[in-house]
Amino acid sequence: MQKLFLWLIVLDYFLLSHFLLRMHSMTLNTGTTISLLLLGYNGLLSYLCFKRARRSGDFYIIYPTLAAILLAFILFLYFFFLIA
Repeated sequence: MQKLFLWLIVLDYFLLSHFLLRMHSMTLNTGTTISLLLLGYNGLLSYLCFKRARRSGDFYIIYPTLAAILLAFILFLYFFFLIA
């Protein structure tokens, strides 16, 4: 189960980097939809992260997840204020 959770974190970084690379060619509707989907995925991932870290003492998992959430927030601000 631990490896699956770590792969979910890696998938989150892959999705965010893909969003970053395709950001300039997106319309506002597409960017908003993908942003909401990524926001939901990051919310679910952070919920699972804090639940898992509290239960098993794996506090090192929190840092990459929080970094991905911060990166997502910066990308969303960049998309909505500078591109769209």
